[in-house]
Amino acid sequence: MRKFIILFATFFLIAASGVSAKNTVNMPPYTIMIYMNGSDLESEFGAATDDLAEMLDSGLDARNANVIILTGGTKRWQNDAIPEYECIIWHLDNGINELESMGMVNMGNPDTLRDFIIFSMDNFPAEKYGLIMWDHGGGSIAGFGHDEKFGDASLTLMDMKKAFDESGLSETKLEFLGFDACLMATVEMAVLASDYAHVLIAAEDLEPGEGWDYNFLGYLNENPHMSGFELGEIIVDTFIEYFEARGLADEEILTLSVTDLSKVTPVMEAMGKLMAYDEVFPMDFKSMAVRRANTKTFGEGSPRDNYADMVDIGDMALQLADKYPREAKAILHALKDCVTYNRHNSDVKIYGLSTFYIYGGKSQGEYSLETYSALEMDETYTNFLHSFFNGLLNAACGEIIQTELVIWQPIKNNIYRKAAIVQLPITDDISIPTINHEYVSLYPVSRISNSRLYAIPAEVNNRDADIIILFSPKYPQGKIKGMRNYAGGVFQKGYDPIIEGDKISFYQLNFDFDTQTETWSKTKPFTVITPLEINWRTPPDSFKQGYRHTDTCNNVYFDS
Repeated sequence: MRKFIILFATFFLIAASGVSAKNTVNMPPYTIMIYMNGSDLESEFGAATDDLAEMLDSGLDARNANVIILTGGTKRWQNDAIPEYECIIWHLDNGINELESMGMVNMGNPDTLRDFIIFSMDNFPAEKYGLIMWDHGGGSIAGFGHDEKFGDASLTLMDMKKAFDESGLSETKLEFLGFDACLMATVEMAVLASDYAHVLIAAEDLEPGEGWDYNFLGYLNENPHMSGFELGEIIVDTFIEYFEARGLADEEILTLSVTDLSKVTPVMEAMGKLMAYDEVFPMDFKSMAVRRANTKTFGEGSPRDNYADMVDIGDMALQLADKYPREAKAILHALKDCVTYNRHNSDVKIYGLSTFYIYGGKSQGEYSLETYSALEMDETYTNFLHSFFNGLLNAACGEIIQTELVIWQPIKNNIYRKAAIVQLPITDDISIPTINHEYVSLYPVSRISNSRLYAIPAEVNNRDADIIILFSPKYPQGKIKGMRNYAGGVFQKGYDPIIEGDKISFYQLNFDFDTQTETWSKTKPFTVITPLEINWRTPPDSFKQGYRHTDTCNNVYFDS
């Protein structure tokens, strides 16, 4: 990041405010628009600044592609060039040059996105256009982005559709739409975008904080007329190879895919045929719920932060292939046609597109399903989601699908605090995790290659968060990766570091065995002085063992 500030000191000497660059002669092959909503990614650790440095380092010749960038949405920029109180449009050309100020506008407002697209296409006409949405993402329900200046305002899928429609993209389609953000490779996003773009480039799962490697821009010097599919493959490869080269492929969740938007509607239609709800309800609800529980899910967190409910469509089909082989095969065939390139480090095969499938977030199910219904996707699949949600709330869910050992710390009378959860099978020599001498419970988040990620619910600097723990061959005792703040459904890209001076409390679950009720409490806060580590202890004799059971409706029960 530091080298970027030096580069800015040089390149911004040629900036000119309020410049109009309209030129219809000798149009370049591409104009690529980057909607850079800096958010806490920039204000906390300079991720946007780092990516701007990568753009400068890419060596892109502006005769091959105009790169137009809108900056905003963050409390502060970690460089000396970009102003804090204005949203500025820039042009990458032997530096990053100021074109126009949009004033202090909300990047979570579709009008801002619309105006940026219109400005870029009017002033920088090209043979093809690309749009990259840079920030956090939350999938089909939560959408994209957090503008720190406007109460973490975000863009829903319908907001983006409005911006695309009003900016004229239905007449002049984007060659590609890219999301350098978490969870946006969704079939719902793809269906809506198919009216406005040819190609979607996005991640099914969470993205690391570094996001894409913007040195991909330099490849346009070699082949400036490449298609969105070809450029998409380069973006995917440079993204994966960036983390492989740094030895992080076993530590970070890595997924990125390229989708042909002209072929996405058959995927949605095949999902509706697979999930014809009148054929599976009510007699087969338990079977459907077990299969949902086993489906590869993205964006999972602790029980206090588990609302994304995005699943891999191919894995969803495979979970039902024994019951509906023809319909499942049709989904896999449609995905193969639609997803032209896909790389990942998941522990199971994933197919490049996800969909919303309610389960962990049933406590806010009414809001999620109202939002989903407004998207006007396949009617049969939408009806299935409503029926499945009703089953989660009302079905007799006696079948246990998962059992874990719980170590209970006695509090008073018959009330116990959950000190730890131990995954089965259980050995005689049980150790339980602690951080700063406090017992912590680990909740599974994701499986990548040979590694596992877990979440610990906490409060960090007065904000609810998940502290993320990595277990891998390199870190068999666990490594603290950082924290992920709760953000209303839009998931943080990467993890914030836990640093000296941070104040942390851990959330712990208390259970009253007399009344069979559970409550959350917080440990006494402590201030981080030295780097946090996870340690392991043998539980005292006064601690008790019990079991945590999860049933088909994702209800949890305890016994002693």
